Amino acid sequence: MERKKRLIIIQSSFLFVCVILITIFLFLPLLFEFTWNEALRDLLPGATYFFRYITELGGTLIYLGIFFTIFWGIDKSIAKSLLFVYVSSNFVNFYAKAIIANERPPESNWLLIGASHLSTPSGHAMSSTVFWGFISMKIERVVMWILSILIIILVGFSRMYLGVHWFGDILTGWLFGIIILILVMMFEDQVRNFIGKYNILYIYFGLVVLGVIFLILTEIFYQSTYNFGTPGGQMIGLGLGFALEHKYVNFEINHESGKRRKLILRILIGILLISVIFLGLYLIIDSSIFWMSALQYIITLIVGIFVWPYIFKKFDL
Repeated sequence: MERKKRLIIIQSSFLFVCVILITIFLFLPLLFEFTWNEALRDLLPGATYFFRYITELGGTLIYLGIFFTIFWGIDKSIAKSLLFVYVSSNFVNFYAKAIIANERPPESNWLLIGASHLSTPSGHAMSSTVFWGFISMKIERVVMWILSILIIILVGFSRMYLGVHWFGDILTGWLFGIIILILVMMFEDQVRNFIGKYNILYIYFGLVVLGVIFLILTEIFYQSTYNFGTPGGQMIGLGLGFALEHKYVNFEINHESGKRRKLILRILIGILLISVIFLGLYLIIDSSIFWMSALQYIITLIVGIFVWPYIFKKFDL
């Protein structure tokens, strides 16, 4: 019991420090000057294309690929928690940006890529911290932590180097991500115990309702060139997908040596399918319309969480 109390005190202290640092950083104009970006470019000349590819490690398609790899072939429970934590961080990032309302660096300083919505905190820095940090917490290997920290740092610096974020955006993005990870460590068991008391289908449909409500209310009351379609659609998609999979599929992952070839085939075909659907929808939708932006993620997640498992279970892949 004493050890548990000490752990709570340590976690709470880190949480408090992160909140204080975010507050301090937001009121330091020095962190929102382009001299930091220029200094990074001077330090690493000719690294534009390197960082252009590195920044994709913090992109949605990479996250979907890793999530579905875990979900289809490694551990369904961990994958479900990973997706929920990731989508929750996107909720927080959207509203944090709306509240802070800090504009991005001038477009004249951007390299190779574009960006939309407000700037602070950096979504890439925040989501990479949450996503890779959560995976490291579950794997609990020093090598995984080192790799994750390296990716998190490089993704953050890539946003600076390419000119779409201030240094202050990256710092606050990392800190917001750390806060979410600390909250996961503090309350994950309690949340699991709470969910265990109810029919899981009610929880999934509750997430769908929550996503729809936030989607509509945000569109009504928050006037912005960037809409809530992405995180709203992700929440609706994961709720519907998990509900349908639980009700009609409920597949199991068999790690026996004779089944590994099928698992690999299941993952490779699935990743190809999801990539085609996600990128195809991206090309044909108008993401400035909130429900169309949401639809891209709803369809992608339902296909990956329910439709593809239904197919590979039926054909014994």
